[in-house]
Amino acid sequence: MLDNALGAALPGGAGGDSGGFVVDDERTGNSPLRVVAVLVVLLGFVLAVGLLGARPAVVTGSATPAPVLTPASPEPEAVLELGTNPLLGPGILLPEVTCELPALRRSPEQLTAFYTAALRCLDAAWQPALAAAGEPFAPPVLTITDGHETACGEAPAEQEATAYYCGADKTLTMPRQRLLDTVGVRQSVHLSVLAHEYAHHVQELSGIMVAAEREMERLGRRDEVVRRLELQANCFAGLFLAAAAGRGSVGGQVARQAADDFRNTVGSDTHGTVENQAAWARKGFGREPVAVCNTFVADEAAVR
Repeated sequence: MLDNALGAALPGGAGGDSGGFVVDDERTGNSPLRVVAVLVVLLGFVLAVGLLGARPAVVTGSATPAPVLTPASPEPEAVLELGTNPLLGPGILLPEVTCELPALRRSPEQLTAFYTAALRCLDAAWQPALAAAGEPFAPPVLTITDGHETACGEAPAEQEATAYYCGADKTLTMPRQRLLDTVGVRQSVHLSVLAHEYAHHVQELSGIMVAAEREMERLGRRDEVVRRLELQANCFAGLFLAAAAGRGSVGGQVARQAADDFRNTVGSDTHGTVENQAAWARKGFGREPVAVCNTFVADEAAVR
């Protein structure tokens, strides 16, 4: 989401991390939401750090033979494919989810509580789909801090981004003051932005993001590939909104407004026409299988 920065994320490091930003700007003038996204160049490298466990507890007692352990099943891995990615295969559908969300308010604590609850709901919707595709799952990290340093480098400036996602550390940033200044506390808008950003996380987990970066390198151009990524993120957001609509704290009207917010945008070479941006969000909101969001096999006219 966002049209002010140019570039592309660098190819991923170990584990398929893209190591680049996806940033979102909501600078709309009179429009309630501007949904446009770009990938920003990262000049650097990806570092992956894992915590291998805490100090073991000291236990007294008699010694017993170690049990014979059955080898654990191998962890699923991302599949670095675009149109043939398993996530976009037949029969994969997001389950209906009930989102119990606290009131959306302005304080850091209240905003964090709202986003955290919404992310749990997004996790509940997307984890089964990724599992059905045989692909890995991990929840994203959330921050609402403005202007912080990230694993992808220095955060985009306010004029460049209102919200962004960093694949290198799988961090989703919803900068508090930027969003409040732009869209206030409209629940539908915050949900649409969060669902779109989470869609980039799904693209990262599934390998679509890294495969897209490789395709950009192969073709020697980026606009069409980025356009297909961004339109797919709109569609993925629509899938979630449909899965949550009419249950818990996400009323049917709120979900519909959130999906409709994707039409309040501008056309661009990297994000497509206004009509296509809205159309892909509507596709997802039609309560269809994930395959309906396969922008990488769509006709050129549908991704202009």
